[in-house]
Amino acid sequence: MKYLIRSLKYLIYFVVIFFLCLALVVLFSRQHPTSLSELFKEGSLLPICLIFVGFALLYPAVGYRKAKLVLDGDWKDYRNAVMTTMEGAGYVLKSEDEKTMVFRHSRPLVRFTRMWEDAVTFQLQDDPTLVKVDGPSRDTLRLVSSIYYNYRMEHPQSEE
Repeated sequence: MKYLIRSLKYLIYFVVIFFLCLALVVLFSRQHPTSLSELFKEGSLLPICLIFVGFALLYPAVGYRKAKLVLDGDWKDYRNAVMTTMEGAGYVLKSEDEKTMVFRHSRPLVRFTRMWEDAVTFQLQDDPTLVKVDGPSRDTLRLVSSIYYNYRMEHPQSEE
């Protein structure tokens, strides 16, 4: 269901951007068309619509990802590294329970450009050494590697 909602949101997003671009073309053209059909070749509107639908269906698969955070300690030890990393990345904690932490971006412009699909969720699994991280692809992998780095900086291990 989440995938379908994201697809519909991005379809609306792409259509709005298309019409904004179309308005700019009409505004700056020398000949002002009287109808939408004058802007396109006959029969080209259907392929354009299919391209938008295709991109809207494909984007959630590419734009969002689930990653794994493999713990070499206890979750309580990692929580501080998670909080530090997320605050540094501009995220704020929105909800938390025993198994789940949900972060949202603090900047409204970022939330708007991501169609309010900016949540990064940390979900503890049955395996105590595994945490699933779900969120935008551009952030998820970067955040997981930053959490590992911050954890290592907080818990240096002696070399023997």
